[in-house]
Amino acid sequence: MEKDKIISEEQQFREVVDIILQHKSRASKAVNKELLLTAWHVGGYVSGKLKSEEWGSKVVTQLSEYIRSQHPDIKGFRRSSIYNMVLFYDEYSSAAFAAIVEKYLNSEFVQPRIGQIETSNFEASSDHAITVQPKTAQIVRPEIGQMPKILELTTLTNHIEILCCCKNNEERMFYSYSQK
Repeated sequence: MEKDKIISEEQQFREVVDIILQHKSRASKAVNKELLLTAWHVGGYVSGKLKSEEWGSKVVTQLSEYIRSQHPDIKGFRRSSIYNMVLFYDEYSSAAFAAIVEKYLNSEFVQPRIGQIETSNFEASSDHAITVQPKTAQIVRPEIGQMPKILELTTLTNHIEILCCCKNNEERMFYSYSQK
């Protein structure tokens, strides 16, 4: 009887550990996604300023120094890191990369369009019935400026390594996906 109780408690303890590990994994994924989105948006912002020639490389250095001096608690924004974010954004926001993702991957990595019709502009009327159906089965490209979901499978550090080592978008997509 005592042995059965010990086995039962051990099983219950393993279940608690499984719950902990599951939530730690989810938390790590959420943190990684937010770090990637930060890099995506900073990279997009700086890229836009550089492409419009509103900023030069000296301004990127000044930005890095500003962050370091005015916000010493914010880490990871050295000049080279900011340029890596620009590289990350420029390469993965391209139409060529989006076409490769769409060509090779299923809807798991292509954002679904969830159809919600806003009825606030419509007056309620008994003469007209409006049917609203989600379009979750429809595969659509991410909106311009939206980070492709496949990028969430690995870290920014791995993405920079992939971008530096791979010669084409097929290789980049393969190595991003193989991190899954």
